[in-house]
Amino acid sequence: MKGEDKKLVRFFEGSDKRFIIPLYQRNYDWEIKHCRHLFSDLVKLHEEERRSHFFGSIVTCRTNDINDDYLVIDGQQRITTISLLLIAMVNAAKAGDLAFDDERKIEKIYNTYIIDEYQDNERKVKLKPIKNDMKSFDALIYDDPEKYVRESNVTRNYEFFYNELKSCTLKLEDIFESIKKLVVIDIRLERDDDAQLIFESLNSTGLDLSEADKIRNFLLMSMTTEQQEDCYEKYWNKIEVYTGYDPTMFVRDFLTVRTKIIPNIENLYFDFKSFIERYELSRMEVMAEMTEYAKYWYIFSNQKSDDSKLNVKFRQLNTIESTVGMAFYMAFLKYATDNQFMPKEIFEVFDLIEAYWARRIMCNYPANAMNKAFATMHQDVLRLRGEQEAKSIEPSKYIDILKFVLLKRQGTGTFPTDLEVVEEFKKRQIYRIPQPYRNFLFERMENCDNVEGKWENIVPHIKDGSYTIEHIMPQTLTAAWRQQLGEDAERIHGEYLHTFANLTLTGYNSSYSNRPFEEKKKGYDYKNKHIYGFNESHFSLSNYIKTVDQWTEKELLERQKILLDRFLRLWPMPTTDFKPVEKDTDHVPFDDEDTVLTGRKIIAFSYKDEHIKVSSWKEMLVAVCQLLYKDSPSSMHVLCNANTWVHNNATPGYSPFADGCYVFTSCGTPTKISCLRYLFSKLNLMPSDLEFELMPLTELSESETASSTESLNDSNNE
Repeated sequence: MKGEDKKLVRFFEGSDKRFIIPLYQRNYDWEIKHCRHLFSDLVKLHEEERRSHFFGSIVTCRTNDINDDYLVIDGQQRITTISLLLIAMVNAAKAGDLAFDDERKIEKIYNTYIIDEYQDNERKVKLKPIKNDMKSFDALIYDDPEKYVRESNVTRNYEFFYNELKSCTLKLEDIFESIKKLVVIDIRLERDDDAQLIFESLNSTGLDLSEADKIRNFLLMSMTTEQQEDCYEKYWNKIEVYTGYDPTMFVRDFLTVRTKIIPNIENLYFDFKSFIERYELSRMEVMAEMTEYAKYWYIFSNQKSDDSKLNVKFRQLNTIESTVGMAFYMAFLKYATDNQFMPKEIFEVFDLIEAYWARRIMCNYPANAMNKAFATMHQDVLRLRGEQEAKSIEPSKYIDILKFVLLKRQGTGTFPTDLEVVEEFKKRQIYRIPQPYRNFLFERMENCDNVEGKWENIVPHIKDGSYTIEHIMPQTLTAAWRQQLGEDAERIHGEYLHTFANLTLTGYNSSYSNRPFEEKKKGYDYKNKHIYGFNESHFSLSNYIKTVDQWTEKELLERQKILLDRFLRLWPMPTTDFKPVEKDTDHVPFDDEDTVLTGRKIIAFSYKDEHIKVSSWKEMLVAVCQLLYKDSPSSMHVLCNANTWVHNNATPGYSPFADGCYVFTSCGTPTKISCLRYLFSKLNLMPSDLEFELMPLTELSESETASSTESLNDSNNE
């Protein structure tokens, strides 16, 4: 195997050379958002006059010793995409849609990088995609629109590049000079190398760069050697140490803190790159900020604060083994440190968060629904405090506002009430919930808030098997147990078996098995060894069991009540006197999924730096589409051609927003919002850039709400 850094155009050059995509490769699947990133990079290369831009690695091997045909083991997406761009450049220049200085340049690009005129066979094209893509690819080369395969990614991405070239101010020579700056690592396999094995390694065993690796390279590669060394030691190396040398999830949470949007791990690099470029941020300053946040990631994850009680709380929350709250934990700890919160104030916040977790676990609310809550929670508190300060009102305590923020959440992000907890506690199958949740509940229910001298971290013992969860009434009923439970034995067994009422902790689970209750309680001899019973247990969860002589539904209900009372004392329902400042209008972020918009009147919206007054949701949707078209005309045309939420022809129920572009408006508010979410996702835009200005709910009478045209029904009369 040989590898070398090489300009991408050098990789393509050479007579009688072809690149063959093996049949075991997947179809070409780059999306428009990937092509947009590439084209944006090429424009920046021209504007910033940078010398090079790393474009990844390409792994190939010779098919034989006679000709220069190469199998593309890895890198087919990049090779195909650049080929599509070169074809679009040639076709656009020939059609007069792309300016150029020298017609010979068009022929050179065509004959050197697209066509191999010295090929003996009929198809004289350098790239040979797999069968499903080749038909689409060849139709573009020979510029025959009637043969274009419209449903192909090959065709869609070509048309995207063509429209971008047509609308940009650069000439063909400018774009090509940028392409010449793309650098790849050209890896050529030797005859003895197993190409299939290497392909599997590259795509399955982690040889590819992680998202954090790509982000590190992006941050450092634009710097001088001296700057790289300085920033690596001062910032990135510390980030890796703080995150246990696995910073990808931390970077995701940092980006969530900064954008209030939870990135998809697969797109983390592109999202991070867009974040830096969108706000024109200094890479050095961003790394310094990331290092600061990574410190709080480390403090929470490793219980390394200066307060022992707070560290216990961190450990308890870490027992849940979920990172969905990390964005909030980091943001709040940084804010609390910057504003000199006392340890008690910090503890109150995390204690409230623990109650939020515990109640949701008990009521079986999904953890992933908390992603959005934690992403915006800190910012919601600061916004409400800011509104108080703007009215010269003394700001409320952080904890009081946070309680308000959590209690007003609706749907899957709700803070479960006492009534919900009481109902679910009776039937929740605790033994069958995810192990981290189970460990968390048992550790907290066992230890409660005992003083540190009496506290024992039982979770490690549960994990190593020295402590286990014991079914008092066994999972398999014996004749003795059926007799004790009575004629309703099957019903009692089915209702209570896996609930808290019938579970406790023990160090003798493997011996207890399905023995009678009296033996489990008092102990017994087993293989010439005395096994201690519940009477000798040091676990507080077994205290009630010591006081009874039988285990029937009566005792189960009594213990259920005792443990439910313990649960509600440990995680009480919060209350707060905080009331938000009354406002003339409500400003609702587009990414706030908990706010009910149906039946509310919109009076304006803000997008980036634009503030536009509107009289209806329909008018808002059309105006936003006009702004999106203004920023990305070619991309919007591509989406219109797909005829999903936006169309390329006049259709009943659709409203025009540009020449040949229409958006579906004969629908209710939720559908309009879904349309916007689709557009923002496809265009890779940040939902936080859009905000609605609404009339306050208190200013809408019941009749106005009831007669609002923006209901779940169609709103054709807007």
